[in-house]
Amino acid sequence: MAASMAAMMLPTAAPFFVAYGRSSRRAGPTAIVVAIYAAVWAAIGVAAFLVMSRIMLPSALWLAAGAIVFAALYGVTPMGRRGRARCREMCHEPAGDPVSSGLAYAASCVVCSAGVMAAVVILGMSNLALMAAAAAVVLLLKWPQRPTLQRGSLTPDGDVALSP
Repeated sequence: MAASMAAMMLPTAAPFFVAYGRSSRRAGPTAIVVAIYAAVWAAIGVAAFLVMSRIMLPSALWLAAGAIVFAALYGVTPMGRRGRARCREMCHEPAGDPVSSGLAYAASCVVCSAGVMAAVVILGMSNLALMAAAAAVVLLLKWPQRPTLQRGSLTPDGDVALSP
């Protein structure tokens, strides 16, 4: 369970790992960030395994539906939105200390994806299709956004672009 949780969440952090690696320009600090991130998710996987080994959840359609509704509702809570925003922001920040950067990003990621992770634990972590779908959802939630055009403008910063 620990390995599958870490394996599921590592690809979702790819935008941050790439941004951190570009900013630090060294493989060592980037490897430390990746290792810390994987270790945090492995620890969460161990905790989930321990909980699941003590509790037998009924396999009912209402429980599955409730888990999915919870994940969707959590995504729109202020905490879920803050975690998602922080994950996206960290992809644009310069590389800092690898230990603190790895822990900070992992913490933001835990907050961002808590609803999806709760649903995955309830629905079953042994289902590879479910794990892949959850990883895709979390990746989409955390994907860094490009600047959007301001209303009434032709450029992201609000200026009207003039042709030369």
